[in-house]
Amino acid sequence: MTLSKNEKVDNSASQLASEEKAPTGATETTPVIIYGKRRIKDDMLEEFKSQYQVFSKSVYESNPDVKAIFAFPDKEDPLVYWHVIWVKSANAFANDWGRPSESEPLWASYKSTTEDPDTLIVYGGWDKDTLDKTQNIQGVRYDFKKCMAGFIKADGGGEAGPALFGFTMRYVKPNQMKELGASFQTVCNLWYEKIPGILMAAAFPDENTPNLVHDLRLFANHNAFLAHVDKSDKELTEAMGIWFENYDTSIPFSGQLYAASTKDDALHTSSIKPSSTPRAQLETFHFGESGMLGQMPNMTRNDE
Repeated sequence: MTLSKNEKVDNSASQLASEEKAPTGATETTPVIIYGKRRIKDDMLEEFKSQYQVFSKSVYESNPDVKAIFAFPDKEDPLVYWHVIWVKSANAFANDWGRPSESEPLWASYKSTTEDPDTLIVYGGWDKDTLDKTQNIQGVRYDFKKCMAGFIKADGGGEAGPALFGFTMRYVKPNQMKELGASFQTVCNLWYEKIPGILMAAAFPDENTPNLVHDLRLFANHNAFLAHVDKSDKELTEAMGIWFENYDTSIPFSGQLYAASTKDDALHTSSIKPSSTPRAQLETFHFGESGMLGQMPNMTRNDE
């Protein structure tokens, strides 16, 4: 398996936030999110669906650190599925997701090979041990991203779901990446302090595409999403304005949303300047619908 150049980086949980001040407690235990597309063999779609249900249920029930493990069919190709996993520790991810004895029936339904692997992106608190454990997982290339700013909470903020997952790609103005990281961390510190239902807000530079960042959000519920832009909070509004100025708003941001409902127009426009920013090019997936496989996410599962 070929890893990204981030292989040389010891991306421990303490490195999650940028050099700016991180929220207290935000990096004590840094979860891992695994995300990406997997291709299914032409004649094994039904077998994949069946085996994924069995495997996801087994992992979910046997591992208390897993709060989300689900998959959705791609909008354009029914033989491609988006996979999402949230696990509290990197070791739990490496041990569960790659055990050949338990995952072999599912793995047999995937089209990928050692020579032609699928790529899954790993965000969060991975370390060198995780890299070592994932090098021999057949047919998968894990692309480990290093976070430049933000936080990932290890609990559900004490708020019931359904959660909202947002995976977006946004372009930054040339030579503004450092400013983006610093200003975004300021916003994240305020979000962490003021809105318990924001469970993740983090940005990851894409080492293969200049000026591109992976911008992730995880909200405990729709109310937490609505609260993350509070126009009555002057401090937050001003900080968000400074942060947003670093984006190249001439290019629409793109990505995927996973939620119980995505009908709210606010989910598809800029949080800061909806009138002047091109409409986001987002694919939307609804929990319990659209061919969802796996388990309903429960972000407060096993919280103390």
